[in-house]
Amino acid sequence: MTDLISEILSKVGSVAPQVPPYFESLETYAVKKVSDADTIDVIDGSGEEITVRFVYIDAPETPKGWGYKKLEDKNQDNALYQSQFKWGNEGKDWVKHLVEENGNKVKLRITDIDTRYNRSIGEVYLLDGTFLQHSLVKEGLALIYYDYFSKCPREMAISLLLAEADAERQGKGLWQEPKSGFIQPWLFRPLKKKQKALLGDPDAYQQLTEKIQTLCEDLEAGKMTKDQFEDRFKETLK
Repeated sequence: MTDLISEILSKVGSVAPQVPPYFESLETYAVKKVSDADTIDVIDGSGEEITVRFVYIDAPETPKGWGYKKLEDKNQDNALYQSQFKWGNEGKDWVKHLVEENGNKVKLRITDIDTRYNRSIGEVYLLDGTFLQHSLVKEGLALIYYDYFSKCPREMAISLLLAEADAERQGKGLWQEPKSGFIQPWLFRPLKKKQKALLGDPDAYQQLTEKIQTLCEDLEAGKMTKDQFEDRFKETLK
């Protein structure tokens, strides 16, 4: 599939998404805070504050501090942490830049409610019609989140797929990292959680670190596909 998309892109170039027909009817919100590349806090017309997670994509993580500071300090020279936080911060800065250029206002189409984290899930647009999710993927600052991609409208899904393939083809953003130097954010989060749980057991922590390093090296050497790597990575964290 990726090869086919790359062939299409080499002939027609990247495809910009069409502004959806419901855009003008969407409510406008004031942006209070950009937490990271795929999460913002907004205020609606009634003054209510809402946390919004960008639907369809997943952006690299930023340092959390809080209960993770000891772990993050321990891994400050770890390439997986360095690349994750580098592109997480780049993505956050990109969103802040675009939002500020548009008067700190966005339009939202809420697609779901995440009761676990008390936040809304939705499509996020600048007032000029720019689809922020597409912009992030196009710049190599976020990835399509396939676990939550099935409800994406067809034309929007096609534009995101083409944008991701084009970013990979051009080596933009996180795609310039070696395979062994970057892991998808949906793998990085459970890795951090597992490592944090093992901080009190140095031997188990070291064993996990070595297993992850071996997996990354095998991926870089072409000994497994991306899908195989992801499956084995998840299995290692169990």
